[in-house]
Amino acid sequence: MAGLLRSPLVLARSSICASAVRACQPALTRTFLINVKPTKKSKLEQGETINSTIASTPELKDKDSKYRIEQPSPAVVAFSHRMGLNQLKDQTLVMRIITHASHERVGVQTNERLDYLGSKILKMFVVEYLHTKYPKMPTDMQQEVVEAYTRPDTLSLMAKEFGVEDVARWVRSKPEMGHQLTLKTVKASIVRAMVGALYIDQGPIKARDFIHAHFLSRKLDLAPFLKVEEPKRYMSSLMKRLDREHPVARLESETGRNSKAPVFIVGVYSGTEKMGEGFGYSLKMAEFRANKDALTKYYLEEHKDFSLPSDAEVEGTVYRPTKVGDTQVIV
Repeated sequence: MAGLLRSPLVLARSSICASAVRACQPALTRTFLINVKPTKKSKLEQGETINSTIASTPELKDKDSKYRIEQPSPAVVAFSHRMGLNQLKDQTLVMRIITHASHERVGVQTNERLDYLGSKILKMFVVEYLHTKYPKMPTDMQQEVVEAYTRPDTLSLMAKEFGVEDVARWVRSKPEMGHQLTLKTVKASIVRAMVGALYIDQGPIKARDFIHAHFLSRKLDLAPFLKVEEPKRYMSSLMKRLDREHPVARLESETGRNSKAPVFIVGVYSGTEKMGEGFGYSLKMAEFRANKDALTKYYLEEHKDFSLPSDAEVEGTVYRPTKVGDTQVIV
């Protein structure tokens, strides 16, 4: 028992030594990895980054520095592929096509120039097609048909089919401008800008093919565009100029002459050739329609196999010139 007891002095020394040993132990060090999110760059820094990128990229260095390059949205990309605009060599034209002149933003190009160019190209190829396919069509009638194909109402309906409403960029006119810009006008400008972009980027044949596929492929009733007030007199002058026999109206069939709703069918003949046919509740109306039908068949005679003047631009195609059609009779 005596050996197990220690004096207070010994115990104090042992306590001091133990404290010194604990104080001399090496401290444990821990390393923490902190992910710091980059702060948003200011507009000035962003502009400097874009400028440095353009300066280091040969493809972008040639671009006009005052216009900024915009990235198309998924809707614009889908629209571009659907309309074949993804084949454009200059893909910056896609954003320019859908941007109306009313979209006032600094550094953004609009479709104003492409719209003007496209309107002229559109009318040129429509006139070429009508002039070649219907060589006898009167000039005033041709002007109205061209207007029917290219007027804003027609282009607006086509733009709706193309899906232009989903990608168009425009701003309504300000009240102090005195007029209100409509979506129909914007959609028509975008369609014309598409034609202008194809012409300037892909050449005239690509623009012509686009017009034939989306414009001239639509069926249009041309008969109402031939406006003649006196078709009988007009028909007589036409046969005289063509050195043909004078037109004669003949009653071919009738029903209910003495009833409240009679019907007469009249044919117009030049010699033995039947030129036209018409019906009506009176002989006078049936004769009027028969002469109108004869004039319509003459002036809207189609050439089935013909070459367009623009075919001369197609490599490997032999262009066969067509004769200039007949002119309208002056009564």
